[in-house]
Amino acid sequence: MPAKSLHKIFYSKVLLFGEQIINKGAMGLAIPFEHFEGLMKFGGKEADAHAIKSNHSLARIADHIIHHKELGPLYDTNQFLDDIEKGLHFDSNIPQGYGLGSSGALVAAIYYRYRKNKKKNYVISDLKHELAEIESFFHGKSSGLDPIVCYLDKAVLITNGEVSEAFDMPESKKAVLKLFLINTHIERKTAPYVNLFLEKCKEPKFMKTVEKSLIPANNIAIEAFLKGRHAELMKCVKIISQLQMDLIPEFIPPAFHGAWKQGQKHNEYHLKICGAGGGGFIIGIAKADADLSILLAGKDVIELMKF
Repeated sequence: MPAKSLHKIFYSKVLLFGEQIINKGAMGLAIPFEHFEGLMKFGGKEADAHAIKSNHSLARIADHIIHHKELGPLYDTNQFLDDIEKGLHFDSNIPQGYGLGSSGALVAAIYYRYRKNKKKNYVISDLKHELAEIESFFHGKSSGLDPIVCYLDKAVLITNGEVSEAFDMPESKKAVLKLFLINTHIERKTAPYVNLFLEKCKEPKFMKTVEKSLIPANNIAIEAFLKGRHAELMKCVKIISQLQMDLIPEFIPPAFHGAWKQGQKHNEYHLKICGAGGGGFIIGIAKADADLSILLAGKDVIELMKF
């Protein structure tokens, strides 16, 4: 079986809604983010340190797949090992420790190139499970969300912890709002913040606010986003933003507390944590004509999309 093309690009992903509370039954919405990407390449004799490190990492992933009872028979590991020997590496500019799916894009690339007998009419939940088993090499346990978004290159709706729908983002004829990211330039690990959130949920008052206010605002925001109800979306994001500042201020880097509160005050934009929080990126939503270079002067802003 010939190996698939090396030239397939896999993009990063952003979890727009559902940060932390997906673990408590909230809906989630993740989308591909084409600002960052990765693809498989062969390194030459003068491969740089990043390529060499990636090549060594691929060797360990191949070992993980080979010795995995479920995965081993499904992958062309002989071809994978042969390519690794020839200098295969994953050339990526997706930052690690930012919740953008750096390992998910890599897993998607491995699946695309080395999975034997891929089915066209796959069940999304089965594919997500398989990708999660590969990604568990990195995290110990994976939901499979990142690699499924990276592989399908589609928006993914999560309901009750499972992918309920994968679709292309709706286009808007006239933009009313825009989504953007702020790069905090702070690397963080996901697990400590997930564990801290779950620990906080053991406190009855905290959990009651999550269930009665945060989760409903999140779910309504997703529905409003998908159906183009802009005023309702902005209102919900403002509620989420305020609740996050009230409930989990330590998940918001101190240098951004001022900008967070300023958004609440003048309503030109609102900010919310991205993924686990604590660093990485911050998600923002603003009026389409808002001048973010002035409103967020000095901040590293990347516009995602207008809608």
